Amino acid sequence: MSQAYITLNNGTKIPQFGMGVYMVPAGDATKNACLEALKMGYRHIDTAHAYQKE
Repeated sequence: MSQAYITLNNGTKIPQFGMGVYMVPAGDATKNACLEALKMGYRHIDTAHAYQKE
C-alpha cells in the first residue's frame, strides 16, 4: 500500500492520513484507541493540548 506524505514547514515529513482523537473520551479510551491505531499501522496520531489529549 502506498502512503501519501506531507512536508511540514521544518522539512519533516508525516503521513497525510492519520487518526484524530478530538472526539475520543479522555483517559483510557484515548490510550486504547491510539494503541489499536498503531497496531493497525497508523503512524500519524493527531492530538492537541487544546483538548487535553496530547
